[in-house]
Amino acid sequence: MNNTAQLTSAVDSIRLSLHIFGACIWVGGQFTLAALVPLLKKFNPEAPRIAAKGFNKIGWVAFAALIVTGMWNMADVPDDASAGYQRVLGAKMMIVLLSGVAAFVHTKAKTSKSIAMWGS
Repeated sequence: MNNTAQLTSAVDSIRLSLHIFGACIWVGGQFTLAALVPLLKKFNPEAPRIAAKGFNKIGWVAFAALIVTGMWNMADVPDDASAGYQRVLGAKMMIVLLSGVAAFVHTKAKTSKSIAMWGS
């Protein structure tokens, strides 16, 4: 393997690792917080809000990494990718978009009802 191929392989590994890391934090963090909310409320009604603010510090960075590396990954998709592959990619893009919009709306919610509707 020549130096160019080794560099390309290393860059691909870094790109995919960052993408997976971002997805783990973004998705895993949301599921973890959702599972913890009932328990946190027992200790302090404000605890879920405090935990969410703490998650936001790393969650939005992970979301940005997920978006940037996702676009970078898309630039590497072959032009002759199958229709099935393209459908799955489109579905993933919609899920990421919807999760980002829902999380953003949730951070702006003010009433208990709207907070409950958009998450915790």
